[in-house]
Amino acid sequence: MRRLVSAGVIAITSLALATPALTSTAAATPGTADTAVVAAKVKAGKFKIKKSAAGVQPGISKLVLTSKGLRGSGKVKYSITGDNGVAFKGKAKVKKGKAKYLVPALGTGHYKVKAKFKGRKGKTKFEVYDSNLTLSTTALTCDISDYKARTSLSGSVKYKGGPATSGYVDVYQNGNAAGGSSSPYLLTFASVNTATGTFDFGTKICDRVITGGTGSALRSGLPAGNYVFQAYYTKDAGYDDYFSSNLISVTVVP
Repeated sequence: MRRLVSAGVIAITSLALATPALTSTAAATPGTADTAVVAAKVKAGKFKIKKSAAGVQPGISKLVLTSKGLRGSGKVKYSITGDNGVAFKGKAKVKKGKAKYLVPALGTGHYKVKAKFKGRKGKTKFEVYDSNLTLSTTALTCDISDYKARTSLSGSVKYKGGPATSGYVDVYQNGNAAGGSSSPYLLTFASVNTATGTFDFGTKICDRVITGGTGSALRSGLPAGNYVFQAYYTKDAGYDDYFSSNLISVTVVP
């Protein structure tokens, strides 16, 4: 009886030792089912979205969302919603595993981004800062013959929720600010009062429109007629962080 029990134990032990060997062989050569599981996990996974900056100024389109780690061709679909009630959708084509989406100009608020591509998802968020460039008026009359009849212009700058403590306000014809201070359409500029966040051109806008501005396209002054200008605030001479005012209508009279 003891021998039978011993023989049974030996048989069971041998079987138990043989089982891991079979398991090891199966793991070394994944089958079709294993490949399908891996593919399913990739498809149901997530991808990262990298932002070119944490936020952007209002009315400026320069924030880029880059979706990374994508496989295959097609377009990434973006859904963006803001706490200010704004909601819209966009698409970006995948190239070399990435998709870059340029966010359009938006108003102040906090925005959430959801993206989809071939069953995979990505998400991020960004802020459009609470900044504003306020003008005393958006309609100037510039009298060529009577300087006393020229309209003055002043204003204030809110930068990321508070009064600006540095920087400049530049004025460009038709808002052509490309190139910053080297733009041929730069009319003139004013420094921001570091204590109050205000600025004051006086009648300088009209004076420069008539007698000549800083940029090469405006150095000879402008004749009687109707023109459009726009003011831009920049916190320093680098011009990498800026936003604009409403359009300024300028009427030059003889």
